[in-house]
Amino acid sequence: MTNMETGMLDVGTHCAFCRQLDFLPFHCKHCDGDFCGTHRTPQTHRCKKWRESDQEQDEDREPGKAPTNSNGKYFASLLPEKGHVRVQQASQPKPQAPLANLSVRDRLEAAGQGSALAKLKSFFGRRTAKSQSTSRRSAKSGPAQRLIEIAQLKKTAKGDPNIPLPNRVYVYCYVVESRDENLRHELFVNKLWPVGRALDSIAHLLDVPNKNAQDLSSTGDKLFLYRDNNGMPHPLDPSSRVVSAINDVDVLFLVRGQQFPKSSIASSV
Repeated sequence: MTNMETGMLDVGTHCAFCRQLDFLPFHCKHCDGDFCGTHRTPQTHRCKKWRESDQEQDEDREPGKAPTNSNGKYFASLLPEKGHVRVQQASQPKPQAPLANLSVRDRLEAAGQGSALAKLKSFFGRRTAKSQSTSRRSAKSGPAQRLIEIAQLKKTAKGDPNIPLPNRVYVYCYVVESRDENLRHELFVNKLWPVGRALDSIAHLLDVPNKNAQDLSSTGDKLFLYRDNNGMPHPLDPSSRVVSAINDVDVLFLVRGQQFPKSSIASSV
């Protein structure tokens, strides 16, 4: 027999399981054996090495825990990149809406300052329909009626007599949760003052105890100013100027309660 004939007879490999000659054998990476197409899988040729490695993986795997690959990124290996990112995003808490996008009620409740809102809500509920329409008269009246109203306020409003006439801003004010809370007070303040100083002046004029200057006083004892904005209480930042926060014939509410966070006040003015 020639060498060429011998080489042709050597083509192919006998299956390590059934000893059948196969010209396209399959190599098992677990037991390092060659097998025919029928016994190419570890299960069909009863691969001992594969069974041992599979048992070790089962022992290492914790009950109830999802299987992971060598990198510990189970979902990353199963999902496309975008899908994996979506899974991560779904597990993360959603960011809260900025305070500027929240209503007055939501800002109060988010800051844990529900007492001031509750007082104002109760106050609005106790007011009669007549007093409500009167408090919004400036918003519904035209420019001519507004000028007449300002002229009347100039005759009856009280305030610091040292304030120059051109600097006076004439307003109405209610003291919430006082004995005469339905009494509408007619006052004027200096437009160049900070709102905090205007608050002090109003409290002094109306004989309302004011502990705002005391460092040891709690926020529940301090006074705060709100402006009626179409039936909704609008908080006023004590550090802002009257000229930018209060207009003539505005309706103000003096409330004893808790303070807005400064970011909330700034975003709502």
